[in-house]
Formats: sequence, structure tokens, C-alpha cells
Amino acid sequence: MLKKLFGMLAGANAGLAAAPSAAQGSTPAQPTQADPLAGAKLGAQVVFEQLIRAMKNDKGVHAESLLCALGALAGYACQASLRADALAKGLPEQAYLTEIGTRDGKKFFFGDALNKPLAESNLSVWNIAAGAARQAGCATPPDLAEIFKHTSQVVGGPQFGVPRLPAGHPTGDLPINYVRAFWPALLPEVRKSCAAPDLWPVAFALAIVHAITLARSTLDPCVALTIVMESAVPMSKIDLGAA
Repeated sequence: MLKKLFGMLAGANAGLAAAPSAAQGSTPAQPTQADPLAGAKLGAQVVFEQLIRAMKNDKGVHAESLLCALGALAGYACQASLRADALAKGLPEQAYLTEIGTRDGKKFFFGDALNKPLAESNLSVWNIAAGAARQAGCATPPDLAEIFKHTSQVVGGPQFGVPRLPAGHPTGDLPINYVRAFWPALLPEVRKSCAAPDLWPVAFALAIVHAITLARSTLDPCVALTIVMESAVPMSKIDLGAA
């Protein structure tokens, strides 16, 4: 599947030609008590570099596809972190999640606990990504409330998980396929630097910061942020075990 997936990533808007690497003149900081986010920062660098290597072709890396993948992974990381935290405390895995079933037997997950790492806390995916977009020049960010509303309206239907993007900015694949392909390989890498599950979404969000910053000269940062959140919000709600 990965070979097919990677083959779809080359696009006309290959906006990322190179990735910063710890091997290219800098050494990633190890987690310390002085910087509680050091582990998340290290995890972000590993995630970013591994995705760059996986998604790179002779034209570089298709920026929209990379942002879609990172947004999707960050969104699902919000749910995965809640599941891991619940299990660590001896609770049922879905203790912090509200399950919604559809007529065709599919399951999706909602709830205030899920919204916090996704969009509400200071270190939420939204706040971190939107901050990077603003610094890159985004003056009119996407309407996050509308993205949440749309996701709820189409849950279980054919439009669920299909990013609504500006013309001329297609992604190489759907968010769900990026989660399926990359989550199993990247989670163990993030675990190495982020022992606390609540830092998993932060690590993926900080990787998004790298992508938005690197792509800012070729991709409108507001468009970049739209891609991220159109991917993150629905992917926070999926039942990956049945996907």
C-alpha cells in the first residue's frame, strides 16, 4: 500500500524541497526538567524527518499532501492519547470518549475531552498550528467552528473525512489513508521521546509548525492551516480499528 501511496504524492505544487535534519549541523535537545516540551519537540523532529523521507520524490515533497498527513495524524493522536491515558489509569479504554454509532454499524468518537487537545487547550493542535500560520503571514484563518459543524453533519456519510480545499491545492490521498499508513510506524517513535500520552498530539502539532514554516514561500499559510484542520478534525473521531 505504501508504494502506491507514495506514488500518488508527486504534484505540480511540490513546495518542500528539503527537510531540516539533526544530521545537518544540529543535534536535537533531549528532554529536560527545564523544558517540559523537549520530548514533544524531539518527537516532532523525528516525525517530520521520517515523513519527509517517506513522501519525497524527485520534485521534493508535495506540501499539501504532507500537511494533510500531519493534520490527520495530529487529529488521531488526540484520540489515541486519551485511550492510552485511560488504560494507564486502569480505566476502560474509551472512558474519556463518547461513542456515536451510525446506521451502517460504524463508530465515531466525540466529547469535551477529545476537543481539548484538538482545539481548546493552549497546546492544542489548533492553537499550535494557527500560531505558526499567523507567524507565517496568515491574516484570515479558517473558521474552526464551521469545520467542526461540517464534520458533525457529514459523519458516517461519503463526505466525512474529505477535506474541502481551495481550487488548485489537491492532496495526494485522503486523511484516513495517511493515518492507516503512517500511524503504526510513527507512534513507537513518538513514544520514545513522549512518555506522557498527552504530549503525543503536541509532537505532531509541532511537526505541523515545521511544515507550515518550510512551505510558507510557496503555499499560503491560511491554505496550509485549512488543510491541517480539515484533516485533523474528522480524523480525531475515527474508529481506526475498523477503518
